[in-house]
Amino acid sequence: MKIYGGYLPKITGRPSSTVDELQLPQELSIDLCRGGISYNPVVKNGQRVDFGETLAETSVLDNRLCLPAPAGGTVALHDENTVVLENLQGQINPGTSYRPERISREQTIKALSEGGVWPFFWSSKTGGVPSPGADELPQAIVINVVISEPFRTRGKVILRRSWKRIVEGIKFLPRLIADYGIIYIVLTQVRDPIAQMMVSDLAGFAWIRFRPVPLRYPVENQRVLFQAFQKSEASIHRDSKIWITDVQGIEAVGACLADGLPVHQRVVVASGPGHADPRHLAVRIGTPVGAFSQSKNDRPVRILRGGVFTGQPADPAKDAVQYDDDGFFFLPEVTDREFLSFLRPGFDRTSYSRTFASSLFGGRDRRLSTSLRGERRPCITCGACENICPARVLPQVLHRYIHRELYEEAEKAGLNACVECGLCSHVCPSKLELLQQFVDAKALLQAEREEAMETAGRGE
Repeated sequence: MKIYGGYLPKITGRPSSTVDELQLPQELSIDLCRGGISYNPVVKNGQRVDFGETLAETSVLDNRLCLPAPAGGTVALHDENTVVLENLQGQINPGTSYRPERISREQTIKALSEGGVWPFFWSSKTGGVPSPGADELPQAIVINVVISEPFRTRGKVILRRSWKRIVEGIKFLPRLIADYGIIYIVLTQVRDPIAQMMVSDLAGFAWIRFRPVPLRYPVENQRVLFQAFQKSEASIHRDSKIWITDVQGIEAVGACLADGLPVHQRVVVASGPGHADPRHLAVRIGTPVGAFSQSKNDRPVRILRGGVFTGQPADPAKDAVQYDDDGFFFLPEVTDREFLSFLRPGFDRTSYSRTFASSLFGGRDRRLSTSLRGERRPCITCGACENICPARVLPQVLHRYIHRELYEEAEKAGLNACVECGLCSHVCPSKLELLQQFVDAKALLQAEREEAMETAGRGE
């Protein structure tokens, strides 16, 4: 299976493959917005809750989605967007467990929705979380083990850590797909020892297929992965309904259904050139980012929630690990200007354009920081963004339309096809913030449509 474009930079600060258990903090802070969906709290200030008890819920097509408590504790409602748990108890009490052959589709959906697992699925029909209880079932579910963005939780690390739960989770998936549906497991190499072990443990399950993909970002992007399946699988086309989840998502399915455990923990990566000890960490949902913010040599860093391409700034004093987090990238802040940097050949730097000496022997970028490495310039039409774009749009053309505020023309040129992977911004030699331009333009067009619909509804 192939993907178009893409890139995989070599950056120092790769995390170790072991997973360390982080101690339960003094309090947990849970956001009431997940995946763009707002949840309403069902607990009161000062209320005592047990592990797994529902903190907040919302309704999607008359179906209930919940945020479960990651630990027992006392509720503190600081604002309408956050639930804080204090006076914590670390004890984990499992709920109802099931067997794959003895659970109905309705029971499966109800358990996954109340256990906080359902939002781990992405639907090609909705472009987001699938609608629970919908009449139209997906014809395939894709489990993606490959995470290529530097640096987010590695699929093989989760496989080694939670092997039994992942295998059990896969066995429940036929309850969610249409008759004769297929489960696809995406790996980098089918002959990899871990892949072979999975093939052995799942032998006899005729509805499972294994598909290799190149280790190149952004293969884990759901839209990119769906497009790759459209091209490689004759049975999957534009109107096909498939769901996609990652290896932590399927581990959560196994934990919820086989062990009776709601989503309460995430394996995240604290890594990058600015972190003192890059590693994988198992943390409770709501753990403050400051609990694992160990900067290298006590230098100031910028923490990005997510990988180096799509990460957004996080405040270690205010932000906490949430249900969908899997990586925190520590990027050194520039404090001193590098002396005569233009005279150095770049054995410790990398570039998509292969302008540094590191391209001769495959060295890693050891000087990645918040520095622009040069001033901002106008677009020079070099074509780097076009070559690397996995959606096959022309970022330089979109940029020109948006710069002239011709948003409708940008939309016609393929703006909505952008998967927001951030590669165009990363490789741009002119330092243009292309990703942010495209995100803002999409939001502006959407706001204009909503305003037009409201105006039409009022009959103005």
